[in-house]
Amino acid sequence: MKIFQLWLVFNSCIFMLLYFMAFLKLKYSAATSVFICIVAAAIPVISEILRIHFAFDAIFPKLIVTSLNVLILQGTALLLSNHIDAYTLFIGFSSSNFVLAGNIVSCGTLILFSNPVSAMAACTVGNLTLFCLLVWKLRSICIQMLYKEISIWMCVLPALSYITFFLILYCPVSFEQHPESLLSALSLLITIIALYVLLLRYGYKKSEEKELLWKNTTLAAYISGIEVQSDTTEAAIREFHIMRHDMRHKDNLIIELLQNQKYSEAERILKNDIACLDEKHLLSYCEHVTLNSILCGMAKRAKQMDITLHISCAVPKQTEIEDYDLAMLTANLIENALHAASRLKEEERFVSVTIHHRSRKRFFMEVQNPCHEPIKFSKKTGLPLSTKGAEHGYGMISVQKFADKYNAQFDCCVENQTFIVRILTHFM
Repeated sequence: MKIFQLWLVFNSCIFMLLYFMAFLKLKYSAATSVFICIVAAAIPVISEILRIHFAFDAIFPKLIVTSLNVLILQGTALLLSNHIDAYTLFIGFSSSNFVLAGNIVSCGTLILFSNPVSAMAACTVGNLTLFCLLVWKLRSICIQMLYKEISIWMCVLPALSYITFFLILYCPVSFEQHPESLLSALSLLITIIALYVLLLRYGYKKSEEKELLWKNTTLAAYISGIEVQSDTTEAAIREFHIMRHDMRHKDNLIIELLQNQKYSEAERILKNDIACLDEKHLLSYCEHVTLNSILCGMAKRAKQMDITLHISCAVPKQTEIEDYDLAMLTANLIENALHAASRLKEEERFVSVTIHHRSRKRFFMEVQNPCHEPIKFSKKTGLPLSTKGAEHGYGMISVQKFADKYNAQFDCCVENQTFIVRILTHFM
């Protein structure tokens, strides 16, 4: 029985650390992280060996050793994680619950067959099966969505679940004296895992809805930009037809003025025609078709909102950035800036956009808008916190995704009552 108890602790430590390695964004290299995990697993195992040797049946040493092991393992999660936040705590507490699956299976196997070796094998197989299942089904959801959505209050669920498991299985008496407690523990475990899956899937769907909302915003801006370009093109074509119709009469007039030596009048007419030809009839901010359409659409929207939008853009037809990503980035940042500027007095409504892609080696974007209200930034992501509810603020998260994908430097700050967002990335 002592070897069996030690095996449960060993398996729990190993699989908890595997969960940390799989679900956390690690601060250190893989080799360093593995070394930290080995040390973290050794301490609880050694403490459990000492407890089994000197106080196997005593309840208070077990409580003390268990509490110490929990602190060490949860501290390891905080040490390994790139960010010390609610997500790290959630994964740490959740891992404590998940490793109990193997313990419950092994305890049930021991009671049914009275064979410690089979029970230890069942412990490892149970933990390994659940680990593979959760990594397959939930890892991508956690990495992509949950670390941004989790709050400290969600950590209460796994923490209370672990305490409940411990009380059912070990306190005040262990499962050997009350084997029927295993059924309650198993039922609770299945309920908890099902709840995890449902909550995470629901959160993922909500995240997809938010992303779809911003995709629609980008598409609306793109369509609006195409409409603006179409209108300007039609206006330019109409003007060209008028000019063509009037050209013959103007030419005859100029010939007559020259024949009558009225050179100044002829010169004035020619200069007017040259000035008309130099006018920019087609609205164009850059050579990149998709980006130009987005900018045209945002310019139209800014005009409707009585906001002065200054755009400086130099982007070639082809870039290393995918058209859709560039459109999303531009639409999100300008949309946020226009929304912020719309709350100001009319004379203060100003947004400045600078986009440069030089020599196909460096991409830079900067968006500025006046800001007189204090901005709170998230300690977790460094992004500004939205005060408008859950459906807002997702645009900046989309920008963060862009920065992660293209290994870009992403910075947002407030300088001299001006909110500034900068994106800079280099290409090989």
